[in-house]
Amino acid sequence: MLNIWRISWRNVTQNKKRFFFTLLAIILGTSFLTSMLIADKTTNDVFDYYEQMYVANADYWVLSDEHTYPENMVSSIQKDPAVTHTLLALDKQAFFKLEGDHSLNERSVRITGVNDQNSPLLELPVIEGSLDNEGIVIPDAVANLLGVGVGDWVEFTNMGEAKVSAIVEYTQLLASPSNWERAESTSFRIMAPLEMLREWTGKNDEISYMRFQVKGDGTKLFHSFQQKFSGASVYIEPVVADDLQSNDIGGLYTFFYLIAGLSMFISGFIVFNMIYTSVIERKKEFAIMKSLGYTQSSVSKLVLIEMILLALIGTAVGVPIGIWLGDLFMKALLSVFEFDMVYTLNWKLPTMMAIIIGLLFPVVFSLFPIYSAGKTSILLSLKMPNKTDTSSRWYLLRAIVGTILLCFMFIDHPVSYAAILIGVILLFPLLLSGLSKMIKPIFKSLFNYPGTMATKNLLQQLNRNANTAAILAVGISVILLLGAAVESAPEEYEKEIRNTYGGDMRVTSEVPWSSEDIAKISSYNAVTSVEMLTEATPITWETSNGRSRQFSVISVSENGPSLFAEHRENDVYKKLKQKPSVLLGERAFEEWGGNVGQSILMNTPNGEQRFEVIGVVKTSHYSGYVAFMDQVYLNDDFGWKNSFDLLLSLNNKADDSIRDQLWSDFGEHLSKVQTVEDEIESTTSAISGMNKLILILLFMIIGLASIGTANTLLMNTLERIPEIGTMRALGFTKQQVTNMILAEGMLIGFSGVIGGIVTGIILIYATSKSQLMEGFMSFQLPLGNMISAIIAGVLLSLCAAWISSKSASRIDIQSSLKEG
Repeated sequence: MLNIWRISWRNVTQNKKRFFFTLLAIILGTSFLTSMLIADKTTNDVFDYYEQMYVANADYWVLSDEHTYPENMVSSIQKDPAVTHTLLALDKQAFFKLEGDHSLNERSVRITGVNDQNSPLLELPVIEGSLDNEGIVIPDAVANLLGVGVGDWVEFTNMGEAKVSAIVEYTQLLASPSNWERAESTSFRIMAPLEMLREWTGKNDEISYMRFQVKGDGTKLFHSFQQKFSGASVYIEPVVADDLQSNDIGGLYTFFYLIAGLSMFISGFIVFNMIYTSVIERKKEFAIMKSLGYTQSSVSKLVLIEMILLALIGTAVGVPIGIWLGDLFMKALLSVFEFDMVYTLNWKLPTMMAIIIGLLFPVVFSLFPIYSAGKTSILLSLKMPNKTDTSSRWYLLRAIVGTILLCFMFIDHPVSYAAILIGVILLFPLLLSGLSKMIKPIFKSLFNYPGTMATKNLLQQLNRNANTAAILAVGISVILLLGAAVESAPEEYEKEIRNTYGGDMRVTSEVPWSSEDIAKISSYNAVTSVEMLTEATPITWETSNGRSRQFSVISVSENGPSLFAEHRENDVYKKLKQKPSVLLGERAFEEWGGNVGQSILMNTPNGEQRFEVIGVVKTSHYSGYVAFMDQVYLNDDFGWKNSFDLLLSLNNKADDSIRDQLWSDFGEHLSKVQTVEDEIESTTSAISGMNKLILILLFMIIGLASIGTANTLLMNTLERIPEIGTMRALGFTKQQVTNMILAEGMLIGFSGVIGGIVTGIILIYATSKSQLMEGFMSFQLPLGNMISAIIAGVLLSLCAAWISSKSASRIDIQSSLKEG
């Protein structure tokens, strides 16, 4: 048994450069796979971590549709023996008193007063200081921006001053902007002792909400208090870990697996190319082995062990590199988000998965060559020379099938993408052959006779060379599609937001808006209309499989602002008026998992209720994770009485001064002023930052594909040793041989880049016309990525060719002629 492993090791390392390139492809493929699996798992953990941190150990909370309510309304809950812990909180908008020229909007801060900063119902990861219930707690971003530390004093306009007792990491509860630009549209958030905030505001015995923890599941207690509070200004809700309203990152996971799969595909092809060529070259060897008594399974086993050895080494080296790459990728990924989030690299399970896949994928891609080695015919292999070229009939068949598959670009179905890519691969011999003929005069002028020979040599192994270029093209096309999606998304998001935002500015108050407030705002010169917007939040509900979720329910009316895109709006409004029912945003509908016509279960201020889902709409509000209900039913049946939001429409003369005017006139109870431009910037900033990651991945994928180019050129060179020796004997210089191989590599790389760009354009076109995308992605070419692909593809292919050319230029004339 030991002997067969030694023989396999000798065979696999016989050609050291081919062994090196194949091993390098496995290492890089495994490392890219490992890094993407780690990124997927770690990203999921990051958002789960912050969800759980926000929820802490609370089971339920009591809120109000009037912002605050008397503490004595929840005294019965505090005294209930089933309740183990309670947390009282009061929210109040205020302003930092700062030196320098900062607008009211930039200085706005949301203060949350709590009765116990050390409560088990709070998760505050302290960086510095302590939670002493005497001073304020500020996040690290605020401390850095204000330039304060533990023990420093912070003053608030018309309120007082407080000492900083602790600085904490980012949490959702205290999410704050990290620069003054973001502070223009987002308030700071800090935490203070409840009694201190009550003293500052005069809201004695008032709270905004109470969280509490119960023994057991608490279902009976919940329903009893739900019934007790029905019709009152307060209502009780389960505390649910669901941040899908603020984090739309589902596409990231598809992105991770797409890159991992693409890496495996390219690496696997390189392995297949190497082992298949090796099997063809060794057919006589296999025939002799079988004539000496080796069985078919013994020959296949020998080749299988060779692949297992490569897989073992590649995985052992690639996985640690992948862990390191995963850490770098997570740093780059989280940097595109608005807040400074921390993470702990989750590498254990992804590493185990990567090890298993890393050991299996080289063997899987080698199954056909392994089978082919065992099926070697003794008589045919000994009588006939090895033939590696393929008949013209085969190329014709490839061209026909490839053309048919390419027509799938006009069929709107997810399978079309796979069909297009397979079609391009099948058509590549035709493309490479055509480009060779077109570029032959150019190569002749650049490289003289070596250029002519380069185009001729490529056609001798057309199938192998075309497949190598095709793999480069597939990698480029997929990355270009991702780049186009990233570039197109901000524009499409902007259109959607402007069409469904409902106005030009949203103004949120801590108390319900009065008719006098609305009249005053309507008198502003820049304001053309003011519309009330009622949003019931947070509302918990159940998916079709019984999982608890949380979103907002927003009121709509036929004459009110347009909050969603629907071609049959009038019919929808008529249905909403007929009975208490809801429309779901697309993401909410997908998460719910039911069908139109079925009922969704919600915990409303009037208790647990079911509402029929009468339709699905596209909206920018909370990225579609929202529900809409008729205004009358939201007030009466649902039980939400008050409105804290106004939607303002502005004329062309409006500028930033209106924001300052609003804060000046209503600063005592105003909590947020957000323009449609602020919403667009907040939604698209993370997507725009993804383009840098796309560019990095483009170079990674092209680099991986270029290893395949180097491997192919090396195999081509080794097969032509006698031919190159003859050329050298007839007067070819080393430089001419080098130029010939360089020209071959340039042509493979150039055809791969051209094919990749053309395929990318086809994929972008198909995606832009797809009903599945619902017009989300327009036909837009990522010119920056295309230029980068051309430069990287050609240069890296030249580097690969240069490595092979050095081997060719060092071929000894005498030994090569003897080999021939």
